[in-house]
Amino acid sequence: MTRQPYVWSCDASRSLISRVFGRDCGQAGSKVSVHSLADRSEYIKQMKMLLNSKDFRERIKAIDQLVRDCEENPALVISSLFPVFDALKARLQESNSKVNLRALEALQPIIALLRDSLAPVLNILIPAVVDNHLNSKNSSISTAALGAVQALMHNIDNSLLLQPFCSKAQYLSGKAKLDLIERVLVTELYPRRPQLVEQKVLPLFWTLLGSSSNSGSVRTAAAKLAEALHAHMGQTLLENAAASQPTNVQSDLKQALLDFFDASDPEIKRSPCEAPDIYYQV
Repeated sequence: MTRQPYVWSCDASRSLISRVFGRDCGQAGSKVSVHSLADRSEYIKQMKMLLNSKDFRERIKAIDQLVRDCEENPALVISSLFPVFDALKARLQESNSKVNLRALEALQPIIALLRDSLAPVLNILIPAVVDNHLNSKNSSISTAALGAVQALMHNIDNSLLLQPFCSKAQYLSGKAKLDLIERVLVTELYPRRPQLVEQKVLPLFWTLLGSSSNSGSVRTAAAKLAEALHAHMGQTLLENAAASQPTNVQSDLKQALLDFFDASDPEIKRSPCEAPDIYYQV
């Protein structure tokens, strides 16, 4: 049976919105920028109760309500960030796939509405999205999870995503690993945050080069990462490898760069020397 989307109604929202703000749903269009401690406490209490309902249909309605609140009352949601998104995380991790899917789908508008204000809870949200759902055998769930990752990249400063993406890419497997490696944006971030990129990306890169169990697609993604890093770091990348990595990783790095340069310009032949920056023109 085709799942019908839950349609938000004024009656559905009045139970919480009017209680917190003391107004009807029709007045919700005016955004509220200042909220009392009592407002926040009541909102958190009600949202946690709804998101933790024993009835999965009520949990789905609560997720839809959170989307509506992000649109009409973003300041209240932002002021309640940790407890509300901790409760949402539980819905991303529960065993009911219908609730999982609705939570993943809801993240896309939530992220677009709150943008960088979500920075404090990224370490809550990102693992809840990528740890299980990117590799899900349910195509609807894996697609929605990837949509949430894309929404993060399009709406949030990518420098905030670098550490969690790199960390998860090291330890996940399968499609999830590949999805995250491909979204480590060296080219975009290195010009403005070179130290951050080297600090976060190089450990992932060395792990990828040093692993003999990676699939062909992961090795290809690692080669592209080598190209991007070398384009910005140049010989420093090789010096870093020589100073900190075993010989097999150094060799794999040199080979990846040699393969890249040979493929990009077949008129250039490498010399017998193994250093990838030594070529001669034929």
